Amino acid sequence: MKTAVIGGGVMGREHLKALAQISQVDVAAVVDPDPEAASSVLEIAGIKGAQTYADTESMLRAVAPDYVIVASPVRFHAQQTIAAYEAGAHVLCEKPLCMSLEEAHAMKAAGEKAGKLFTMGLQMRQGHANQALRRFVADGGLGSVYHTRAWGGHIMNYPWGRYFHKKDQSLGGVLAATTVHPLDAVYWIIGAPEPVTVSGSTFCRLTQMPNPPINFDGDLKEVTVEDFGQAHVRFADGSSMSVEGNWLQHDRSRAHGFDVLGTLGVGKDVEPHVEVWDPETGAVTGVDLPFEEETASRTLAEHTNFLAAIGGADVSLVRFEEAINVQRIIGGIYASAATGAEVRV
Repeated sequence: MKTAVIGGGVMGREHLKALAQISQVDVAAVVDPDPEAASSVLEIAGIKGAQTYADTESMLRAVAPDYVIVASPVRFHAQQTIAAYEAGAHVLCEKPLCMSLEEAHAMKAAGEKAGKLFTMGLQMRQGHANQALRRFVADGGLGSVYHTRAWGGHIMNYPWGRYFHKKDQSLGGVLAATTVHPLDAVYWIIGAPEPVTVSGSTFCRLTQMPNPPINFDGDLKEVTVEDFGQAHVRFADGSSMSVEGNWLQHDRSRAHGFDVLGTLGVGKDVEPHVEVWDPETGAVTGVDLPFEEETASRTLAEHTNFLAAIGGADVSLVRFEEAINVQRIIGGIYASAATGAEVRV
């Protein structure tokens, strides 16, 4: 399958390393405005024969790929995804999805018009334990789910890059770039209920620290995103979720994760993945979820699954509706933080 990767940064490199392991994939092109970056990621991935392009439109005209991975700065996701669909390609888009709900709906409409498939780079969905927990929850093993928790970040590690710190290029900071992983995973595990309202707050502490933990020799005044954010989300089914993101955490045992609270037990991302309450004895015991050991990287798994779906297999993908709802939650947190009030999403 003729494949192109848009973006020669960290995620573009990771996708190329995974694609190099799939025999049915022919990596034909990499797009990046910096030709050295494009050539470098191809060399690191050990891929030969691919062409490099400075812009997406030139690549799409010259290559006509069947499969496009959008791993560029977030502000380009919508236009590049739509262009790929219009050129007849299936699309895997990195997270976060895009800059606004208007862009998200335009992306969805373009995919539907083209009749092509969509998924996102949300690797926690490829975790076998997470997949098993989703099945357990769907089968009623936790009873009625009434609350979930999702948190994610880094321990005193600000992920500086060309655009991470700039809101006009990246949508946001830790919530959009990092916490989105456990947020999406637990949202998917509980069945993707409809979000209704969000109340949240965000903070930027990096510029207030005497010796910030980043590798950066530029101007900290460029920082326009949050390094901490938290929120309470209400869903239409009556359940709720708490969300917390923090790039500057103090040391803790679980820098990221999720919990699922049900009337009969608790599910989580670490062992024991499920603990249930026995109403007869009052005892709380662990449950062994049946799942196979992961033998491949989750990035490789998301590509093999997506390629299987393109081939007609019935596999679980990130649906546009789910991606848009996660976008609504994250956007709602930023809107609530800006207004100081709960917002409807």
